[in-house]
Amino acid sequence: MKSSFINCLNKSIAVYEYGSNNHPALFMIHGNSVDAGFFEPLINLLELKYHVIILDLPGHRQSEPWKKEEFGRENLALLFNAVLDNYKIRETNAFGFSMGGFMLLECFDLVPAIKKIAIAGHPPLHSMEDMSKAYYLNEDSSLFLKGPLSDEEIERLYNSVISLNDEQLKGKIIESIRNTSPEFREGCLNMAQQTGDQVARLNKSRMPIAVIHASEDKAVQFDYLQSLQIHNLWEQKIQTISGCGHFCITDKTEELATMLDKFYASKD
Repeated sequence: MKSSFINCLNKSIAVYEYGSNNHPALFMIHGNSVDAGFFEPLINLLELKYHVIILDLPGHRQSEPWKKEEFGRENLALLFNAVLDNYKIRETNAFGFSMGGFMLLECFDLVPAIKKIAIAGHPPLHSMEDMSKAYYLNEDSSLFLKGPLSDEEIERLYNSVISLNDEQLKGKIIESIRNTSPEFREGCLNMAQQTGDQVARLNKSRMPIAVIHASEDKAVQFDYLQSLQIHNLWEQKIQTISGCGHFCITDKTEELATMLDKFYASKD
């Protein structure tokens, strides 16, 4: 792994490179309040075939925070283009996990290098009003869109969405939530309130997309995913990973890596 920093909106953003640049590029975007480091088990498998590029989103780990009002479609595209330009990447596949999937669907059409996208832990939305049908919303899960959090709120948030059996990993996630800039979560709320029709954007672009759902996800509603009419959906179905919850990037790493590789190698 090689790390470096780029500047975007006058803030220093940490970016990481794995694998050989002779391999096809893969751009990865992590979720809300869990930094790029949580992708490492997955990257360890994918870097054998892909030139993996990932960043710490603003306000995570080594990246400086943006102001909450700076989070939006145009600025995300500015950031993602800057990351890819840093490595002179002109064509890439992309994978977004959880809020990373939301961000990818918000601006993929403004990032010319992206050719295929896969998302897990996020439902493509028609509008903000879809959230009540797309997510299992409650007082605890909504804390992902709240700025400053108390220790008690962090524990409630973790249990409402993630809730793993691995106590060591739980401790790392709790610490990551605690250390993430509150302005990032407030920025996520700002983006959600401004979101456009992600499904229409996908259908207009005709970009191939894989939508991956963990069977025991406590955040995303499967019935909503099945109701979506996405023209270029891989294999014309929602891909399901059985026996794991929202955090499929660590729960079912090998299965997820195999699924992503199969999608990126496919002709459709």
